[in-house]
Amino acid sequence: MQRWVWLHYVPQLLLSLLNREAPHAKALLLRVAQAHPQALYCPLRTFLLERRETAARVTQSARALAAKAQESADAAAKAPPSDDKEKEKKADPPTDGDEEKKKEEPGQEVDLHKRARDDKAAAHLAAQAAGEATVAFDGAKEVMERLRHKHAHLVTELEVLLSELGARFASSPEERLLVVVHTLLHRCYKYPTATTAEVPASFKKELAGVCRACFSADTSAKHADFVKEYKAEYEKDLDPEQPTFPKALHELIDRLKRWKTQLQADVEERLPTTLRLEDESPGLRGVRFAEAEVPGQRAGESDAANATGAPEALVKLERVGAEVQIVRRHGTSFRCLTFLGVDGSERRFLVQTSLTPAARGEERMLQLLRTLNQTLVHHVETRRRGLCYYAPAVVPVWPQVRLMEDDPHHGTYGEVYEVNCARYGREPDLPIQMFKKALDDAVTGKVRGAEEVLKLRLDAFAEITQKHVTENIFSQFMYKTLPTGSHLWTFKRQMCQQMALSCFISALLRIGGRAPQKIVFAKNTGRVFMLDFHPAFDAKGATEFAEPVPFRLTRNLHAFFTPFGVKGDFVAAMAAAAQACSGPGTNLEAHLLLFFRDQLTVWPWRRMTSAGSAASLLGPSPSEIRRMARANVDEVLKRLPCVAPTPPRQGAPPHEQFSSVQKGVLHLVDAAVNPKNLSRMEPTWAAWL
Repeated sequence: MQRWVWLHYVPQLLLSLLNREAPHAKALLLRVAQAHPQALYCPLRTFLLERRETAARVTQSARALAAKAQESADAAAKAPPSDDKEKEKKADPPTDGDEEKKKEEPGQEVDLHKRARDDKAAAHLAAQAAGEATVAFDGAKEVMERLRHKHAHLVTELEVLLSELGARFASSPEERLLVVVHTLLHRCYKYPTATTAEVPASFKKELAGVCRACFSADTSAKHADFVKEYKAEYEKDLDPEQPTFPKALHELIDRLKRWKTQLQADVEERLPTTLRLEDESPGLRGVRFAEAEVPGQRAGESDAANATGAPEALVKLERVGAEVQIVRRHGTSFRCLTFLGVDGSERRFLVQTSLTPAARGEERMLQLLRTLNQTLVHHVETRRRGLCYYAPAVVPVWPQVRLMEDDPHHGTYGEVYEVNCARYGREPDLPIQMFKKALDDAVTGKVRGAEEVLKLRLDAFAEITQKHVTENIFSQFMYKTLPTGSHLWTFKRQMCQQMALSCFISALLRIGGRAPQKIVFAKNTGRVFMLDFHPAFDAKGATEFAEPVPFRLTRNLHAFFTPFGVKGDFVAAMAAAAQACSGPGTNLEAHLLLFFRDQLTVWPWRRMTSAGSAASLLGPSPSEIRRMARANVDEVLKRLPCVAPTPPRQGAPPHEQFSSVQKGVLHLVDAAVNPKNLSRMEPTWAAWL
């Protein structure tokens, strides 16, 4: 088998180093490193850094559990055996004091011996996990050493590039504080507490930790002016340990909104939208590349063109553009670099920093979408409609830094609403506050019963849709953005089909949280890309989904697509994608098994279990992960036939023969546009938009 075939499966091969197939995965990685070094270097380097941290953490946990097991064994050894205790009880008649002691310490000796056995088993599992983590790290290190030895000059160029990207393009402290305030404000909106109630103790603890982290000793040493300007006022307003901290939740929301407005004004006034590369990274400005390629050519749109991995089909990197753009979206700020190829081509990438562990899940989701594109290409209905997922290229740089392909025409669905509010002088968060305030009676218990609470939600939802948020905001925005009616018609059809594909995978994998700021679309082509688009799991490894709507098809989207577009292009595209995935020879089950296995392997289990337990330190075993992945895939395969078109049976009754073959998709669409379901969504989802 040709080596380029394995380029698409490099993330899976790296994670296979953690499993029993590690020797075979390492042999394949060595072959790929010899022929395609740059395609492997960035993910291998990031994986190696992550595994080093994980191996150190697991080894430390194993030592702690071993020490705990030794203490339990010593305590159990000092306790009298249970047989001697029984003899003593039979020989000596019990007294009143013995009866009281028995009540105070029931089964203490048995508990000590049982605890010693449990701790010994946990220590054994921890030692085994530490050994597996060390083996995975050693395997990746061997591949890296072989790659560096054979391609020393290329590695030197890439190290210069990656080191500068990780160190020179972080956000300013004002921008990071704005992200923190923006996140805290949304946490307040999502908190299941009445606006007139006191701030919960758990949230106060979180606010105190955030305050210490934002103005730590390290930040004070590096950014003295920032700390001097903001620390005193921030602690006065938002530090729970200060007497001036607000008592009620609505007062905290007002203060966070004031801080958000102030920080947004400061960031836009003091920081320009364009920086010079020679000021941000002098070392990167003067370097000239000879062997390095333009990043991301083996993914994204160029994946099909460079499928064979032929060296002559790849464009070499000449230099990095002289200007560094700053892209600001919903409180976040990222530096945007332009990579220039020797053929004159340009590719823009966002330098995303401070990533969470869920970012790797988003990258695996993009890989799954590229795999589904191969399935859509080979099916007649999807091919004639030109259906395919837009999956931008992502290049991991450091464990918390990555490059994500961007386009100057990209915008979010939430930005459209914010532009409309700015034009007419309205506050964007006003509907969220109104909806949350309307539910105060249900939270405090004044309104009880499911029907009464639903009526309360419906009334609040209806008031917002009638008086504050119209259904033609998105239609007006695109009408003023696009030049002609033909452009508008083409954009509307393309975006309708793209949203149908995203909604199909959302319903199939049960992915929720499609808030307006997480829907990115291209204003010139209608391509749609979802942020934070990956399934979440509960403590048992099952897909966690608690939303009453299967996907987002709210009023403004429905009005823009028109009822004819929804019943036509949207339903047809979604049904065609389901039919393509359910057809024979798609290998969907195998790809889903790989996807769920990798997602569950790196899922942050420590946050979902009790601190100090063996499960929180080690996570599920490989056999448990395979069982969880199998269960999730079975659930997905059960849902797929419900969405795929079902032609009527021969000899079926007349009411079945005349029913739509797309009834599964129509049922999902009806559930997505039902006002009762929309009113049950959380306020930050913005169901009225």
